[in-house]
Amino acid sequence: MLIPYENKQIFIASNPVDLRMSIDGLSTFVEHEKGAHLHDGSIYVFYNKHKDKIKCLFWDRNGFVLYYKRLDKTRFKMKKMLNNIESISAEELEILLSGFEPRNVENSNYIEHQP
Repeated sequence: MLIPYENKQIFIASNPVDLRMSIDGLSTFVEHEKGAHLHDGSIYVFYNKHKDKIKCLFWDRNGFVLYYKRLDKTRFKMKKMLNNIESISAEELEILLSGFEPRNVENSNYIEHQP
């Protein structure tokens, strides 16, 4: 995996965002919704309304990295969330990015979320 998620906090937006936004737009979203400073090394995860695209934004030593993944014939499985931005574990991020069906992954709390 290209995302160095060891020993980092990982946050995911609870609702779809406009993925036409790039680094500046997504970082503004995080600052507005979470009040967080983006240079702390945390990873921020965003997805589109069709749940077939995901972007991960994080600071890496001297600049931002924007990881983008698009699925061809399936959708990412999102867990239901109550807050605008919620914390997830590295294992949850790995399961999410893999595109696995939640019922095929032991101890997964991911479900198909309909907006």
